[in-house]
Amino acid sequence: MTIDVAELRTITDILLRHLEAANGTRISLERDYYWDIPANQRYLPYCKPSELTLGQLSDDLAETGKLLDGTTQPFNYQLVW
Repeated sequence: MTIDVAELRTITDILLRHLEAANGTRISLERDYYWDIPANQRYLPYCKPSELTLGQLSDDLAETGKLLDGTTQPFNYQLVW
């Protein structure tokens, strides 16, 4: 499968504009933690994951927020966060 980045950018912008119109410029999240499936098991839908770890939305946001002040450079995995 291939994905056109320009198309993905347009779709993301449409969805974010919709989110903003529906909920305003700030959104509230009720939960911070989520289950994370290890990368080597994430795309195996017919196999139950053998281990789960915890992810944290506030940590993900803090890490990606470092792009705004230049304390980190972008890398592909940040799209997962």
